[in-house]
Amino acid sequence: MGNFGIKHLTGLLWLAIVITTLLIVLLQIRKKKGLGEKFDTKVIAGAALFIWAWEAVKTIVIFNSADFSGVGVYPAFMLPFHICSMALYAYWILGFRPGKFANFIKPFSFATMILMTSIILTIPDSSGIMGNLPNWSLVPDNILPFQSFFYHGTLVFVPLYMVLSGYYRPRIQDTWKAAVTLLATAAFAFTLNKILGVTDFMTLEYGNGNPFQSILQTNYPLYILILASVAIGGTAVVLGIGHLATLHKKP
Repeated sequence: MGNFGIKHLTGLLWLAIVITTLLIVLLQIRKKKGLGEKFDTKVIAGAALFIWAWEAVKTIVIFNSADFSGVGVYPAFMLPFHICSMALYAYWILGFRPGKFANFIKPFSFATMILMTSIILTIPDSSGIMGNLPNWSLVPDNILPFQSFFYHGTLVFVPLYMVLSGYYRPRIQDTWKAAVTLLATAAFAFTLNKILGVTDFMTLEYGNGNPFQSILQTNYPLYILILASVAIGGTAVVLGIGHLATLHKKP
């Protein structure tokens, strides 16, 4: 049931089918009707609404569950300020507030989001998104796993759509923009962790689920340096691959 178990692999399969189907249908509509950036922003706006709806579902389920902090309580550590939660805000801006700021966060929305999401979907035990059941049966106990896979699947779909539609052309030179956006969100998460005292947003406080957690306990500056290097370096790699893959495309 854990990493690369039956539930994990079948989940990745149905998620890949859904994402691929959506991309084919939407890109064909865009091409046949000669649609442009306005259509792209509508697609991303729809994706933003979709993940916000799933965030609402998660909130309702947790608020009514005794498995977290008790019925009627929403634990602070579940608030939407983790790294993947940043898509809630980034995609909303891209879809509903296009402009200079939206253009600035495109590299983060593409490269950093798909990088972090791919890691989580590849190693789901690190973030606890699989649930306790061994299959994808349509029962209440699987609501949160479905929520997690649909949510994170959207965080793969949007970056792929951005590039395949031409809404964003990745450039290795945009790494600094993604890094600035990432560091700003990290500073915000770090501040919230200190204020709330019981949260681990972006694994900056306790390092839960992070393979470098042991370093945090002995050398926090080194831990932060490693996290930043992995995140920014990985983002640069994704942007570089995207850059090479789209060199032949017309602007």
